[in-house]
Amino acid sequence: MGDSKIKALHYFIRESNVGELKFVLEDIGSILGNKDFLQDAEIVEALRGYYESHLSHHELPNGTQVVVTAHGRREPENHKAAEGEGEEEQSPSANPAEFVYVDAAKNVKFSLDVTTGECKVLDDACKEADSDSQAFKEKLVESLDKYISERFKPGTTFGTLSVTGENPWTVHIDISCHNLNHKNFWGGEWLSRWTVTHTAGSSDFELTGNIKISNHYFEQGNIQFKLDKAYDTPVKGTAADGDVAQSVFAQISKLEEAYQNSLEAMYEDISENHMKNLRRRLPFTGKSFEWGVSKLV
Repeated sequence: MGDSKIKALHYFIRESNVGELKFVLEDIGSILGNKDFLQDAEIVEALRGYYESHLSHHELPNGTQVVVTAHGRREPENHKAAEGEGEEEQSPSANPAEFVYVDAAKNVKFSLDVTTGECKVLDDACKEADSDSQAFKEKLVESLDKYISERFKPGTTFGTLSVTGENPWTVHIDISCHNLNHKNFWGGEWLSRWTVTHTAGSSDFELTGNIKISNHYFEQGNIQFKLDKAYDTPVKGTAADGDVAQSVFAQISKLEEAYQNSLEAMYEDISENHMKNLRRRLPFTGKSFEWGVSKLV
């Protein structure tokens, strides 16, 4: 396949809206007459990038819901054989489209075939090597689950997090809400990524992150909007009661709620003060049109 076609397909995949990738791949296959393009290494990388950028949700065969993130990326299943070893030393999987991820909040390692979306459980007992960081992570996961259950529509939102480093710890928190209703021609997502820096034994922490929102309405048209809010300046916090995990999510809740409220105020302002002005109050004749049946026949 030529470079220009690969570039075009890469663009279609990258720009696909949340939950619509399967439709895009089906359409591409119909146009090309086959799905051989899914075997191309650049297309495989584009698909992996799509799943990671949208923090995609997947249900494992054991029923566990996991989130695909760049922080959770591990070596692909089809890693090369060790130098000097034969083919028998390769990974059991020879599928170049299968990659390995860890959802540290669920303590599970899994593989994902980016061409089919199918997942396999590789290890369902992954834990932090350090007992202190594992205990801190468990408190964070508890606060994360509580925050999602209280703030988001059931069944639409999942989160994950990981704790790295050695005093201070760095915590990567990913919250992914996919609200899809394709039968009524709309879908959208709320993705928030947060990084927390915290020193063990301290009540203080720093928080940075960003929120990305995208929506797509496609009933007899194609309307999209995308928003990106960055919190690059560290927000400092202190856990007055010593519960750092709870205080972290209280701060996240405060920032996300403030952003949502600002959006609602913006939309109300647009509706009341701008959109109404786009409507023509009278036709070009300058006279109101009489819509009575007797006037139309």
